[in-house]
Amino acid sequence: LGVEDVGALFTGRVTYHSTCHSLRVTRVGDAPLRLLRNVRGLELVDLPRTDECCGFGGTFSIKNPETSSAMLTDKCEAVESTGADFCTAVDGSCLLQIGGGLSRRGTGVRTVHLAEILASL
Repeated sequence: LGVEDVGALFTGRVTYHSTCHSLRVTRVGDAPLRLLRNVRGLELVDLPRTDECCGFGGTFSIKNPETSSAMLTDKCEAVESTGADFCTAVDGSCLLQIGGGLSRRGTGVRTVHLAEILASL
């Protein structure tokens, strides 16, 4: 649609997790990042290895719990390294996975869906 600024206001340091689905299926590219860069009050910080999976992957986490857990640990460490207050994404299952991992680690980093940020005024 070409929209890059929806007039949103969201205060905090935010890092963006590029989900497997958005990278490989819907191929949204950098559209979420362009939108985030235009949110007033938001400081966008780069997530190291943003293209790496969080380890959820539908039934993957159930069929491969050890691998899933290791992937989640890597993702949580990457999020923590940014110093972000929030981690955002466009996939609810990734946010549940990452949010659960961050909560268990006691980091204080919260997850928030991209739509919630863009809807904030």
